[in-house]
Amino acid sequence: MGNTRAWPVLHTVDLDEALGLTERLLSVASWYRSSGCYLDAWARDADVLRRLTEASPGARVEWYGEGRTGWPASVSLAVESFEQARAAMKTWAAITRCYVLWHDLKWPAVPELGLDEEYKYAELQVACNSHDIHCEEWTPEHTVFVHARPGPEDRAAWLAAQVNARVVGPSESGW
Repeated sequence: MGNTRAWPVLHTVDLDEALGLTERLLSVASWYRSSGCYLDAWARDADVLRRLTEASPGARVEWYGEGRTGWPASVSLAVESFEQARAAMKTWAAITRCYVLWHDLKWPAVPELGLDEEYKYAELQVACNSHDIHCEEWTPEHTVFVHARPGPEDRAAWLAAQVNARVVGPSESGW
């Protein structure tokens, strides 16, 4: 049991740029389970909930509070491909703060840094309209996060360098 550390490797107002970097980072990873990807958003009112579920009829809604009346509601959507994630993310990002998370990845071994292959903590995330992994505060920017084993940023920095990026801020506790 443990939590990841999440290092931001890009802040941008251009969602296509964020998703392009994400696609390049995914090409560095090995898939442990290729269907391990989902979108998640918080619906803080009925209008946002309606718009998210109309845009993605297969989305799962989990309510907080008594009698399905407590806001926010968590809205999640499993996706099977990068193209499906891209399309859904563009739609959801126009509605609210949200994120897409690829989990069940394997980061490659980096022998020169003493890093073995990593799958337990390997995740990749795009937070839309936010600078934090939980999308708690709205910003006009989208943030790409590399999740890895807690410790120094060596793996995150190495992964970012493979796609001509770099770590652009401090890490935060993941999940």
